[in-house]
Amino acid sequence: MATSIDLEFADGVYTCALPLERIDELQRKTGVGIGSLFGRVLKGSQQIGDEVILSPGHAEFYVLDLVETIRQGLIGGGRGRVDGRDVIVTPPVAQRLVASYVLTRPLSEAWSHAIAILGATMVGYDPPGEAEAGQDPAEKATAA
Repeated sequence: MATSIDLEFADGVYTCALPLERIDELQRKTGVGIGSLFGRVLKGSQQIGDEVILSPGHAEFYVLDLVETIRQGLIGGGRGRVDGRDVIVTPPVAQRLVASYVLTRPLSEAWSHAIAILGATMVGYDPPGEAEAGQDPAEKATAA
């Protein structure tokens, strides 16, 4: 189970991760612990099958929760793929991506990305194709 996730975001596909130093910075910026932040960002969303349904009238996140989760996730992931080329994501690159593709877009897009990044960190993520069809990932690990 992975704690990073590759997201279609901005102008490409970017790896997002929240290792401990990024979690620490995220907690400092938002003023709450990672568990409280995750709960606040999840409030008003519901997963039905593979789809996440957003209900903004029930949301309790702050915009900074979304912006900083994405920014810290981009920095923590450190890489992306744009037009078939690998790119390195540094803090200034992450800031430019957030300024161009988060602050100028509907909050629902940022909300979905923040849920995915925090979800991978808190409960893990099974990337598509990791487990063979019909095989439990734990079985695959013990069979190797």
